[in-house]
Amino acid sequence: LVDHCSHLFPPTMKLSRHHSLPLLFVLSVLRAPPLVTSLAFQNAGRCFSSPTALRMSSGTGGDGIRLRKSSVEGTDGYELVLPNVEGRSNIYYDASYASASDKMDGEFTKDVIVYLPGLTRTTGGSAKAGAIASYCEKKGLTFLSADYYGVARADPLKDFLEASISRWVEDYVYFLERANPGKRAVLVGSGVGGWVSIILAMKRPDLVRGIVGVGADPDFTEDLIWNTLSKADQDGIMSEGFRNIKWGNEVYPITRTLIEDGRENLVLRGGTRSIDIDCPVRLVHAMYDKEVPYSTPFRLADAIKGRDVSVTIIKGAEHMMERAEDTAKIVHAVEQVLENAWEYDLTSPASG
Repeated sequence: LVDHCSHLFPPTMKLSRHHSLPLLFVLSVLRAPPLVTSLAFQNAGRCFSSPTALRMSSGTGGDGIRLRKSSVEGTDGYELVLPNVEGRSNIYYDASYASASDKMDGEFTKDVIVYLPGLTRTTGGSAKAGAIASYCEKKGLTFLSADYYGVARADPLKDFLEASISRWVEDYVYFLERANPGKRAVLVGSGVGGWVSIILAMKRPDLVRGIVGVGADPDFTEDLIWNTLSKADQDGIMSEGFRNIKWGNEVYPITRTLIEDGRENLVLRGGTRSIDIDCPVRLVHAMYDKEVPYSTPFRLADAIKGRDVSVTIIKGAEHMMERAEDTAKIVHAVEQVLENAWEYDLTSPASG
């Protein structure tokens, strides 16, 4: 591609065979369908900064960075970077830790809320994430949220094509162990974030106090995408690595990796009480969701082993659920999980 495209660059821009060309440019040159469109990815304008640098400042940082003057347990701020010492890519996240006034019995509050965004989306600009973060600030709770590998600061040609449910679960385990050490969190998962939350709670119950699924879409890669595709699209995904697929009201880049890895993480195949989760779970879903039918949360509720599970269907709502009345119900679900998590803490072996 470098050989074929070098004449399109100004003389001052020298390219080697190892130079990484912007994928959208390459696809435009080849007149191929773009992998990532402005509709599919919602991470524009996020500019990440090192927490080490931010820790040395106070008040307001650079453009887009807002810091509180003091932090109890870690670096507060938006668009921070957690270096991954295991040799994998960095994790990009937002954090607002509980203030010193929220200490209880010599320890910091256990109430930590973690927001997991939807497919190809970041926390930035999400009305759901904003409502939960505001609730946490009002109640003196810690709020955390990390963007998925392949979405934030992604090179689509490399990163998103390799992104998967398994990778996102592993990254969130790494993130929680370091950003929320010694505590368990309430996970609020939007869309695919609900699927990631379920798997995370199954693999690491010691990290999870409760779950709020918001339009959660477990098994969507197989049930809601693959099984509805034409053979031409199925063959295209497998041979070319991806296809832009219209799902509901939006277009998403669906990759071979996502489909194949999704098959290794299906959770709705075992039937009643097959998902080994005992923590409180609230599933909030839109009646008019064109991506994920509202039968899905009922299937998920039936499959979860624990008894403290309930489903809320919001009439008039659509998949994104970002109206004020939608976010109010989501926050109410968070409150319910927090109230019931104390009893779960007393009975759970993971509580120590």
